[in-house]
Amino acid sequence: MATAKSTTERGLGWSHQKQRERLIRSHVDGTACWWCNAPMYRDADRNFDRAALNADHSQARAHGGTKADRLLHGKCNKERGDGSRDHLRPAVTGMPIAEAKVDLEALGHRAMAWP
Repeated sequence: MATAKSTTERGLGWSHQKQRERLIRSHVDGTACWWCNAPMYRDADRNFDRAALNADHSQARAHGGTKADRLLHGKCNKERGDGSRDHLRPAVTGMPIAEAKVDLEALGHRAMAWP
């Protein structure tokens, strides 16, 4: 059985990790995921997949992309893969991710209370 490759072995070494840290620092909690449109949070437990946010390359590495320039949920980043299915992303097609369960309570109050 083969062991999983490290981030460095997959070509996601120090510079990728630093870029992810920069993206996390500038992230605003509740921002919609480009892939699924569900809110993203720095705290992994608040994300629908209970995983940390992943740095994603809008131009996939398989197609020459070199810089991670946005964040996605971990599950969404895996579903996106090499970018060949971008036209099928749930945010565009309206098809929900089967396991996505957005916790509306976690979103907090989104409007003023009505008198």
